Amino acid sequence: MKSKQSPIVLMYHGTTNNYPVSKYSIQASQFKKHLIYLRKNGWHTVCLSELCTPDDLPDKTVALTFDDGYADNFENAFLPLLENNMKATWFITTDGIGKHAEWMGPPSEQTKMLTASQLSEMSAAGMEIGSHTCSHPDLSQATFEQQARELSESKQLLEALLQKPVKGFAYPFGRYNEESLTAITATGYDWACSTRSGWFDKEPNPLLIRRVTIFADDTAAILARKLAFADNDVSWKKMANYYSQRLKAKFLH
Repeated sequence: MKSKQSPIVLMYHGTTNNYPVSKYSIQASQFKKHLIYLRKNGWHTVCLSELCTPDDLPDKTVALTFDDGYADNFENAFLPLLENNMKATWFITTDGIGKHAEWMGPPSEQTKMLTASQLSEMSAAGMEIGSHTCSHPDLSQATFEQQARELSESKQLLEALLQKPVKGFAYPFGRYNEESLTAITATGYDWACSTRSGWFDKEPNPLLIRRVTIFADDTAAILARKLAFADNDVSWKKMANYYSQRLKAKFLH
């Protein structure tokens, strides 16, 4: 009997109309191809909190997440998801709401951030909103007090805006330390996402949920391999090495 496949979490950032200036963002046309692939191949999308309370999730379950809160996500991710009856989770840097992502350099079309009204509309339509701190700092270099302030103030702002609890968090730059985990629990979050790749159930700590990164040049074919292997690196060289090791192990046994 075939074992059920573990859920997987994907990490997106911007979904720009033009070719992205950041390797972590993806062109809107490419993202739509990702959605077509997911739909045609029987993938079931959920908000990330649904993975944390998995009653009876179907096989081929994926949680799409978007970090930072770029304005182009509204037209190029939220609306296409809605049209396809799909869900996703957004992690918002609250100081940037309606402004620009300061950590991305000089303001440009690709650094514009979602507005408060857009976030409210997305939440009301069934999308999940989580925190990504206030100012997008490297938490691993911050004091406990600084981390707690970033975590609590962003949470409070989003809850006041959306009129619902905010229980999820994602580490800016994927960086954290032991005090980060303590601060997250102390400020009332239930779970948090890292940037370490792997299957969802590979990590037992709900404050270190694994995610597979989507890069600017990830085609639907690359997405398919990432869904199959839960790894950021699915180059043909790595795939060949993987199957080579499998064959060796088979013959040795």
